[in-house]
Amino acid sequence: MPPAKIEEYFSQRQAQASLPVRLYALVDALLYGRGETVGRPAATIGLFDGTSDASLADAGPWLIDFAEASPSVKQSLFAMGAGAEGVSWLISAYPFAALAEVLAGRLNARMPDGRTALLRFYDARLMGEIARLFSFTQRIEFFAPTFDWLAQINGELTRLHPHA
Repeated sequence: MPPAKIEEYFSQRQAQASLPVRLYALVDALLYGRGETVGRPAATIGLFDGTSDASLADAGPWLIDFAEASPSVKQSLFAMGAGAEGVSWLISAYPFAALAEVLAGRLNARMPDGRTALLRFYDARLMGEIARLFSFTQRIEFFAPTFDWLAQINGELTRLHPHA
């Protein structure tokens, strides 16, 4: 099977990086399971783990270490990227658990009226619009843990960072 677009892209970025980087997938678990709650695969951290929403961790956002994922998980991710569900791809030098912790800390956004809202940045279909709402400073702060943040929807790979 020929390499997927993201694997080719990652290989190029790896060659350009001055330090070791890893490829991670960020998905909405319900989209991964096509609307059904599925068992969390190995090499996956639920971003709701350890939060007040921990009971929803198997249906919430997941960070997946691509290099450690099984072939069937990789195929599921490729299928999501080829379809309307989409998948976010993150290239980062952060260790797996550290990146998951940082991303989990970004799940809640404070609204102008003081209320808290869930920021669905883990939904590739929404992330481009979310990124456009950020100020320049907010983009720098939000994307700091990544070298690249890409969304793949209907097979199209779009680089959201650093050009968000």
